[in-house]
Amino acid sequence: MKERTVITSDGLSLWSYLKELVRFKQLLWAFSYRNLRAKYAQTLAGVLWVLINPLVSLLILGFVFGKVAKMDTNGVDPFLFTSVGLAAWTYISTVATWSGTSIVNAQGMITKIYFPRLLLPLSTAVIGLIDFAVVTVLVIILFAVDGSTPSSNLIFLPLFIVAILLGGIATGIWIAGLCVRYRDFLHVVPFILRIGLYASPVAYAVSAVDEQYRWLYLFNPLTGLLEGLRWCFFGGHFPKAEFLVFGLVLIISLMTGLVYFTRVEKNIADII
Repeated sequence: MKERTVITSDGLSLWSYLKELVRFKQLLWAFSYRNLRAKYAQTLAGVLWVLINPLVSLLILGFVFGKVAKMDTNGVDPFLFTSVGLAAWTYISTVATWSGTSIVNAQGMITKIYFPRLLLPLSTAVIGLIDFAVVTVLVIILFAVDGSTPSSNLIFLPLFIVAILLGGIATGIWIAGLCVRYRDFLHVVPFILRIGLYASPVAYAVSAVDEQYRWLYLFNPLTGLLEGLRWCFFGGHFPKAEFLVFGLVLIISLMTGLVYFTRVEKNIADII
C-alpha cells in the first residue's frame, strides 16, 4: 500500500504562516478576481451596483439623519458629512458580509488542495477596496458641489486608509473563523451590521448624542475611525481617546484573530 503525502500548514509558526501567505500572493489576486465576477455576474446593472448601493445608502442616511432628524453634523452639509462616514462603514460592512461565506463557498477546493485558507477572507478585503474607492469618489464630487475645500489634515488620509484596511482584515478574519466553527453565525452577521450602522456615528457626529450617553461610544472602536476620518476632511478636534481605543482593539483583534483562525484551519476540511 502506497503512503500518501498530505500537505498542510500544521506545525508552522505564526511568522512562517505569514510568509506562506506571501508565497501564495498570486492566488490571493485570483480569489479576488473570482469574487468580483461572482458578485456582479448575471446582474442587470452589472458593475453599476458598485455605485448604486452606496449612493442609495447616502441619500437615505443623509436625508433621515440630516434633514428629518436634523442631527448635528458640525456645520457640514449632511450629505457630505455622511459620505465620509459611509466610506469607512461601506468597506467594513462589505468585508464582514463576504468573509462570512468565503470559506463555506470554497469547500470544494478546501477539501481537495492545500493553500493558506486565510487567503479567502483576505480576498474579500481586497474586493471591499473597490466599494471604498467608489464612495471616496462620491466624497470628492460632493466637496465640489458644496464648493468647500477639504482640511489640510487630508495629508494624513493615507494613514487612515491603512487603518480602515487593517480594520477590515481583522473583522474578516474573525467572522470567517467564527462562521466555519459556528454556522449559525452567518445569520448573526447581518443583524450585527444593522445595529452597528446606527450605533456608530456614520451619519451623525458624536457631539449630537446626549452627553450622559456619549461615554458609551468609547466602547465602539469604529467611533475613533469614523471621527478620525472626518478630522482628515473637515478638521476640528482630533478624537484622541476614541482613536486610541480603536488602535488597541485593532491590534488585539488582529493578533487574536490570526491565532484563532490558524487553530480552526487545522480541522477546517472536516468542519465544513
